[in-house]
Amino acid sequence: MDWNPIQLQVQSIYDKLNISFTPFFLESVQLFKKQEYKKVLDIGCGYGKHSIYLDENDFCVYSIDISSQPIKWLRGYIEEKSINNITILKADINNLPFEDDCFDAIICSSVLHHQCMKQIQNSISEIHRVLKQKGCLLFDFMSIEDDSFGFGEEIESNTFIGSREGEENIPHHYTDIEELNRLFENFTEIKIQKNEYHIALDSENEIRSKVFDVLAYK
Repeated sequence: MDWNPIQLQVQSIYDKLNISFTPFFLESVQLFKKQEYKKVLDIGCGYGKHSIYLDENDFCVYSIDISSQPIKWLRGYIEEKSINNITILKADINNLPFEDDCFDAIICSSVLHHQCMKQIQNSISEIHRVLKQKGCLLFDFMSIEDDSFGFGEEIESNTFIGSREGEENIPHHYTDIEELNRLFENFTEIKIQKNEYHIALDSENEIRSKVFDVLAYK
């Protein structure tokens, strides 16, 4: 299976400069609609571009992030825009403050791979716990074929600090399809896309990322 090249732009989205929505995310939202999902958890929501889009598409959204600054901004935005279907909490993926079997779908964009393996495994366990039966997890994961693999300090197998510019102090774990299937063996089905994102920073510079985009069903 070859890598699928996809061009993304940096643009203003909901009053914040951000990377444009991926086709994978947009297609998944339509899938959620067809499956009549209603309640969605956005883990690592940041400034909330996915959460706001989900609200616009009539989902009841719970948005969590471990960082205070984006949470504060998002609260101000939804108050200003009179958005009522987004609930915002400061929370950690490794200790989700929700009951078992709570969500129809969970989105976890650019979050799971920013951890060491023990935390990744615990995060997946927590996600599995709060996801309803037949519910769906949407997530992405850096590939060991990405150009940044091997740079920085290797703190454990395939996990590096300092491998990507702008995220020097954040762990990056790189994976392959075999490991993904192993990590998500408790899910009933896993669908994987190999996408190579070309993110245009300006007319001369771009970032390339080889990413596994995944849907995992409980």
